[in-house]
This record gives sequence, C-alpha cells and structure tokens, in this order.
Amino acid sequence: MAPKSKILTREEFTSLLTVGNAFAVTDPPAVIPAEHSARLIALGYMVDLSGRLRMTTPGRQRIAAGI
Repeated sequence: MAPKSKILTREEFTSLLTVGNAFAVTDPPAVIPAEHSARLIALGYMVDLSGRLRMTTPGRQRIAAGI
C-alpha cells in the first residue's frame, strides 16, 4: 500500500489521468486545479515544461497501478 502522503484523492487521480491522456503535440494544454498540479508535481508524477503539464515515468506507473 502507498504511504499515506502518496494517497491520491479521486479528484487528484482524475487530474493525473487528464494530464496523462492529453496528447502534447495537438491537444491544448491540460487544465486541472492548481492545488492538484502542485501536489502531483511535488509527488513527482508530473512536471511543468514550458507551461504544459507532462507526465513522468512514476506518474505513468501510478496510472497503470490504478491507485
């Protein structure tokens, strides 16, 4: 089980999925609540590159785990 600090709310996980499903070349940047992006960046699940949120490998692994 994930440590308590890494447990995501349903809404945070949905935001992670939103960023993960956005195609960086043709889709507009994913828009998620600022508090979600700050927490997901702090946990290492995504990064902000030139104003676009992008998934990291740990973020993709988190989605694959479904938790």
